[in-house]
Amino acid sequence: MSLVQTTGLVHFSIPVNDLEESVQFYTDVLGMTFRGKVGANGRCVMAGETPIILVGRENPRPFDEPMEHNGALCHQAFFVSSEDYDSALESFREHGVKIFGEEWRRTGTFNGRSFYFFDPSGNRLEINDPNPPFWPEGLEA
Repeated sequence: MSLVQTTGLVHFSIPVNDLEESVQFYTDVLGMTFRGKVGANGRCVMAGETPIILVGRENPRPFDEPMEHNGALCHQAFFVSSEDYDSALESFREHGVKIFGEEWRRTGTFNGRSFYFFDPSGNRLEINDPNPPFWPEGLEA
């Protein structure tokens, strides 16, 4: 038996090098809404009903450090509609947000189609469409 039964997520935090640049990225690129300041070096943005605290690092870290230390599995994933997925993939490329891989998963813990990219501080992020309108031919079940 567990010591406590958690029933949800209050918020989670993402370390960033530049607070204002990150707030702009998460609101302008990812469509999150700014909720307010959290202490001296935190800013809260909302992904739907989920609060995310962008926490400014005292000393900025190199862009590629999070990926080197944490690996590809350590990332934050956000789900979107099929229409938003298609337009995001196109507009990210048009606006210079580099895509680092796209994948389709029919089985497993998390299904659908996803693409990966990085925020300005090097944190790996994922956009996921859990119910794509089609599946590519030859994709194994």
